[in-house]
Amino acid sequence: MKTSTFLSLFTSVLLSSAAIVNAQDPPANITEVVLDNAAADSIDLSALDPSIFNGAFAEIKAVYEQVVEVESSGSDASTARRRTLRYNRRADTRKDIIDVHTHAVPSWFKQLVPVTGGNPTPDWTLEGHIAFMDQQGIDKSIIAISAPHANVFQGQKAVTVALARVLNEAISLYCRAYPTRLNFYAVVPLPYTTEAIAEAKYAINTLGAKGIVLTSNHEGTYLGNAQFTPFFKAINELGGRRVLYIHPGTPYVKVGNQLVEANPTPYPTGNIEFYFETARTLMDLTLTQTIHNFTNIHYVIPHVGGAFPAALDRILKSAPAIYDSSLAIYNTRFWWDSAGPTYYHQISGLLGIGVPKSQLLFGTDFPYAPIFTQAGSLAAVKNSPLFTDTEKTAIFKTNAQNLFQNQL
Repeated sequence: MKTSTFLSLFTSVLLSSAAIVNAQDPPANITEVVLDNAAADSIDLSALDPSIFNGAFAEIKAVYEQVVEVESSGSDASTARRRTLRYNRRADTRKDIIDVHTHAVPSWFKQLVPVTGGNPTPDWTLEGHIAFMDQQGIDKSIIAISAPHANVFQGQKAVTVALARVLNEAISLYCRAYPTRLNFYAVVPLPYTTEAIAEAKYAINTLGAKGIVLTSNHEGTYLGNAQFTPFFKAINELGGRRVLYIHPGTPYVKVGNQLVEANPTPYPTGNIEFYFETARTLMDLTLTQTIHNFTNIHYVIPHVGGAFPAALDRILKSAPAIYDSSLAIYNTRFWWDSAGPTYYHQISGLLGIGVPKSQLLFGTDFPYAPIFTQAGSLAAVKNSPLFTDTEKTAIFKTNAQNLFQNQL
């Protein structure tokens, strides 16, 4: 693609957080800002097909217009948005829930990924997300792009790197439109480790990401693989507490030079295999001692650990030298979210391996978890006989505040 053509596509659409010096200044040339920031990290955004951007540009531009309105008004986003979107919180819902597991699905991303884990990718809008939060009594959500994240075009490094940058620019704008309601985990273009390190630093330092979302495997390679060690080392060396959100993805086997989905059942991959994916990658991270070696990193594990708690003893008894130390990490630097119908029975397995209730978080998996399951999943946490009222308040809010050190 010619540079001039590519520049014209970007005109007046994307905006990095660095583009506005303060809310009263007119926006800088956003095309130059995004391209300059990408070029500084050796990212060639023209690697993406122009057709990908046709819908993306229109959607991101619309969100940016909301950001300009909010930031120029000097009001927070929730106040500004109340002019057009009223809160709809029922009297029987909590009003202070922090949801650590939700997803954004830009319409242009859904066109790229019409099926996720064997199920239709859901529709999503930013306004609909805020309305869902209000209906459920959720005050704050942390959003992320779901699997396959930036790995839509497997084996295509330049495209994967470029897609990660555009997704992060987009999702950061959603959070700037609702700064008191939304935060985000950034995607990175693993298995390309050097580029993933650069993207993580940009997303955290420039765009304000609260953590990084990783897939259980990136193009068939699990997270404990030695090729990813420099990535974990770089994140650890950023200092302070760093959060990695480990989301399950589709399992693959390599057949020649091709990746083939490895689901031996007739059931959707997302329904069952995602739980086993969590177990596989946590086993890998443990047995390679990745979780032992990088002590600044905390991990958010969805679906109260999927199949991992049931497999834990079988895994760790094969490595008795790290049995106790691994359990200590699961109880301190691992945080387990409730996403899905997990508090009917599944949560007992996690408690059974000794995970403290202080490490439990609330998540909805919106919009991928069917809406008809949400009320029941919320009620299961609220009505669980396994927890006191104080412990339930911690699950809904204060444990997440502790994880993110009151930075939400």
